[in-house]
Amino acid sequence: MIEKAHAKINLSLDIKSKRDDGYHNLETIMLPLEMHDTLEVELLSPDAKDDFIVCDDFTLKITKYNLVHRIIDEARNLWGFKEHFLIKIHKNIFIQAGLGGGSADAGAALRAIIKLLKINPTKEELIEIGINIGSDVPWAIFNSPALLKRKGEILEFFDHVAPFYVLLVKPFDGLSTQEVFGVADKCESITHGDIDLVKKLYENDDLSGLGEHVFNSLENPAIEILPEISAVIESLKDDGFDCVMMSGSGSCVFALTMDKKLWKKCEKKYTLENYQVCATKFLRK
Repeated sequence: MIEKAHAKINLSLDIKSKRDDGYHNLETIMLPLEMHDTLEVELLSPDAKDDFIVCDDFTLKITKYNLVHRIIDEARNLWGFKEHFLIKIHKNIFIQAGLGGGSADAGAALRAIIKLLKINPTKEELIEIGINIGSDVPWAIFNSPALLKRKGEILEFFDHVAPFYVLLVKPFDGLSTQEVFGVADKCESITHGDIDLVKKLYENDDLSGLGEHVFNSLENPAIEILPEISAVIESLKDDGFDCVMMSGSGSCVFALTMDKKLWKKCEKKYTLENYQVCATKFLRK
């Protein structure tokens, strides 16, 4: 079975507070992109004793404890199935970029298993499995535009898909989510904004309004670690993109426009400048 694992951007991200469990309460708008990894998921023979995960990106450490292994174990514990799987991950989503690649792979693996085993899960079960793996994973299972709250277990879905062109530009260096949150926790002041206003502007396709009001509480902490992010942001703004911001914990920057020629021109420009680049769009199901 083939299952696509779609990347995401955080259209805005507001860090509210640190929790006792080490995670953070947050509010964020997550939007799926056409950009995706591809998973091949196969049922192993009945005498198999373990799951096997392989990946064509050798920079990744595929271990017993990666997110795909973990979500299979969580699902097996909840639903009690005995089957094991071979999962081949074909990577396309940039690593350590704030695009949710690991969570997307975990969500796609779970969707494939549900189809193969003909499981009929509740929304609550899917959220329970996902949140035990990570804050982005519940959303990645459903893979639809949503406003997330608290740790990531409260999802308010909406249907709108804006017609913007999306350019992703990632510096060579990636960022550790844990490290970026660590710097954010030490900041005396971090950026906050009006997440409901951002959602309204997006649903109205108001690109200029988004350019004024999108925000990311982790952007300045990430720039403190990797100043090149700021240079990429300013360069994309100078190119003429209406809305530019870092996604998630970085280091990837997204830029939105309605100008297709600008979109394609800058795809070539930043590729020649040795950035990781992807010209994509928001996912329509």
